[in-house]
Amino acid sequence: MLTLEGDGLRATILDPVADEARLGSRYVAGGYVWQVTDARQGDLLAGPAFPAANPPVFDGQGLPEVFETALGADRARVGDEVYVLGVGRVRRESAERPFHVRDNPTVTERAVWACSSVENGIEARTHGTFGGFEFVLTRTVTLVGRSLTSTTRIRNVGSRELPIRWFAHPFFPWPNGDELCRLSLECALPPDAPLVANGDGSLLRRAGVDWSRGHYLLPRVTLGAPLAFTQRHPTLGSVQVACAFPLGALALWGNAHTFSVEPFFQTNVLPGTEARWSICYAFA
Repeated sequence: MLTLEGDGLRATILDPVADEARLGSRYVAGGYVWQVTDARQGDLLAGPAFPAANPPVFDGQGLPEVFETALGADRARVGDEVYVLGVGRVRRESAERPFHVRDNPTVTERAVWACSSVENGIEARTHGTFGGFEFVLTRTVTLVGRSLTSTTRIRNVGSRELPIRWFAHPFFPWPNGDELCRLSLECALPPDAPLVANGDGSLLRRAGVDWSRGHYLLPRVTLGAPLAFTQRHPTLGSVQVACAFPLGALALWGNAHTFSVEPFFQTNVLPGTEARWSICYAFA
């Protein structure tokens, strides 16, 4: 694994080659933040199976990121390959539509990443080609003081317009109190949802809900503006999260081990142009 050191923090980042056993068909391999550890408080991040030493690769842990984009999925038949951005070539093994990596776990050829050190961080870069698409994807993770920033840049060097649908999937441990997080945007949930959305952007756990099997929620929220939120934390008190991109969608997910706010970014990158976005975690 690769490591970054900050003000009392150590960020552990998967090596796309040496840590291949921890990678599946879902998460971006380059710049995958596996854990952030405080010198006094210990590990600060969780996961769906945390604290399992070897969690299922689909679940993972830490601060993974996902491209839902699978190039060629609209035409691929069972047995064909698609290209999952940040992962590589994946065999379509399920006829289930739309294509999702949970049903198609086999990576036939992984993206090749070049990792290098940059100021206060690590950069991972890969060049992908598939079915007329061609792109250069760069992931940069920096740790300055107690702020960890994950930046993604993708340049379309091919002749076809490149569709992008990406989201961050930060896994935090459940806080001690009822409030889970406080969003900068108002959101609404159905009255029978396992969470309660207050008018001030705060989300609270509903008493008596069984989270052992997990709950996935799509709150109603105004899109198009950057999202920031305060994530409550059992040892730090809170983590400040800021998204430097227009919000394209928002999901909430949790199980008995972890809770996650999932902000989405989506765009189409024209040939010869580039898209860039980032998410920053400030640990109190």
